Amino acid sequence: MNLKILNELDRILKNNPSLKANTHAYCQVVNGVFDIELNKIDDTEIHALAEQIDRAVLKNYFGKVWQAETKKFKYSGLAIIDEVNAMNPDNVIDIGCGYNEFKGKIKNLVGIDPYNDRADISVHTLDYKPDVEYDVAICLGSINFGSSDKILGELENVVGMVKSGGFLYFRVNPGIQHDKPAAKWINFYDWDPVFISNAAQYLKCDVLTLRQDDNNRFYFVLRKK
Repeated sequence: MNLKILNELDRILKNNPSLKANTHAYCQVVNGVFDIELNKIDDTEIHALAEQIDRAVLKNYFGKVWQAETKKFKYSGLAIIDEVNAMNPDNVIDIGCGYNEFKGKIKNLVGIDPYNDRADISVHTLDYKPDVEYDVAICLGSINFGSSDKILGELENVVGMVKSGGFLYFRVNPGIQHDKPAAKWINFYDWDPVFISNAAQYLKCDVLTLRQDDNNRFYFVLRKK
């Protein structure tokens, strides 16, 4: 749950509780406060609405504002291309692929993303249930939003997509807020090495590499047992 959005909704309703009875007016206030473009409110229950707004905020930022900076990263940038190709993988999945930059550069890759039209499949991480197991999963900055429960749920789903003995590449953000105005309401999860180690143990994976990458990010590689 995005507490920033939830707390702001609580403030809005305390100042104007009658909004819940007028969903059109409520929707316009929500659009104005969070700088999104909802056509309607699906559910006025505050937790459900916070989830709807959270997805709209992420879609707005990562679909219209965010730009990839893959070349800036020492470990989790272009170096991954040669490393993954050296494995001669049968299939690779790029989770939250953004502009799908690795397409055509990494063998047998499919990119999924809920916000970018260049993805091969438009789907949220938690909603994707493939009918194959992958040799490699790449998750560069895509599992980074929401609570620990949400992060663990997404990690568990991604690990479930990978074969036993398969590899998972991650770049994660230790809670650093992006400076664009459209990122104001995004809840960036504050990853740290202890959480990474604990999550790997919980998910029955070995941590092969854990490094400080450029731009104050963490880079790590897991192998599924």
